[in-house]
Amino acid sequence: MLRNFFVPSRFAEPPTLLRHHANNGHSGLIYEAAQLTSSWLAPALAKLRQPACGFKAGSKAWQARAIAAWCKVAAEWKTLRFPGAKKILVDLAATTGLSEKMLKEALHNHFGVFDETILKEWLRRTKQQRGKYAVDKVNYPALVFLVAAGNIPGVAIHPLIHLSLLGIPTLVKNASTEPLLLPAILETLARHDTEVAARLVALTWSRTQADLTQTVMTRHPALVAFGDDDTIENFAQQESYFVDFGDRFSLTLAPPAGAQSHVRKIAYDFCMFEQMGCLSPQAIFLFTDDWKKVDVFCRQLVRAMERMSVTLPVRQRTPAQQAMIQQWRGALIARGAAGEKVILLTGAGTGWTVAAATHFDLDERLAYRFVRVWPVASIRAFVEVFQRYQKRAHILIWGSSVNELQKFLSAPELDQRLEPGPFTFAGKAQIPNCGWLEDVNPAWRRLMCGLRLPKNI
Repeated sequence: MLRNFFVPSRFAEPPTLLRHHANNGHSGLIYEAAQLTSSWLAPALAKLRQPACGFKAGSKAWQARAIAAWCKVAAEWKTLRFPGAKKILVDLAATTGLSEKMLKEALHNHFGVFDETILKEWLRRTKQQRGKYAVDKVNYPALVFLVAAGNIPGVAIHPLIHLSLLGIPTLVKNASTEPLLLPAILETLARHDTEVAARLVALTWSRTQADLTQTVMTRHPALVAFGDDDTIENFAQQESYFVDFGDRFSLTLAPPAGAQSHVRKIAYDFCMFEQMGCLSPQAIFLFTDDWKKVDVFCRQLVRAMERMSVTLPVRQRTPAQQAMIQQWRGALIARGAAGEKVILLTGAGTGWTVAAATHFDLDERLAYRFVRVWPVASIRAFVEVFQRYQKRAHILIWGSSVNELQKFLSAPELDQRLEPGPFTFAGKAQIPNCGWLEDVNPAWRRLMCGLRLPKNI
């Protein structure tokens, strides 16, 4: 039976009860839930909190042990070849609302980028970066409080593995909407190495249980928070080393001719995680003002979305999701009726949508495979739009060839006002490399290198 918590074997377990998953009671899914109190949490934190390994004397033995354990976990979870894997997949589909095929793909993507060579290289680079900034060196924290988001399953996997390699004791607060995956992964880790797992705890409680959060904060942890603006604003008030991964999205860029051979990969990026992750694209900027080319591209993308819906099927849209999609579609129909240039192509039901218009409001976050195609006449026109959303754009996804990207990056219109984030290629956005968190967040990079966090970062 799945649990919404993981505590190491040397810890006293909290009281538990059996609970139906709140959003899928009809599915029959029952899991074991911890009944947390401050009186249980305080001594557990006292036991968890201890000096980190980092790169101090003797750390190589820890790092080798942690690498070996996590590589075994990765090998099992990316292929789902371990006892009970099929049942776990069915249960996770019920709790996340994602199809089993989508979850299998997601888990393969999460763990496929970890092997012994990659993890050793990550440690080497991290140690090298720490050595470059000797004046800013500080001790690694004795406790990290990692607040996970529930928009996609497994958002805490990458940061947790990095923290574990450095031997930093970490408490993960699971999202109430997705509380079961990480505890199951940590059970696998404990099966392979109890000592490596002994520095990691995963618990679940709601925002309303402020006493539990305050109990953690009295231990002065470094705070790492994933979540929406409200979550980040709430935790930003804490006096702590704070790393925030707030509300972000990605954007796809493509010239129409070059994008033709990449539409399948573009469709993949929009379908993965139902477009709800921070690496999920919110729109495609198509470099043309020729609406015949826009129409051709949209119809090519429609065929790719249809095929991708077989590869990565939708599990089931809830009535609320269906209503939201129809509302978004209705707004575009109204714009078209008012005389605006609009292309709206839809599949049967609410499975996917491809829409093109002269402009969109990207502050309105869409999901559920709703592709917005935004034609721009020039790179300069794109720059003017991008500057409005630059702080929200996590990565830029290039939907064409390497040669076309080089041309784009050398264009004189990309002046010093534009500071694009990291680039990746279509089809790769949902398979981030081992060090992607450092690429997009300077505060996280400094935490991993054991460096003082400037006030203005």
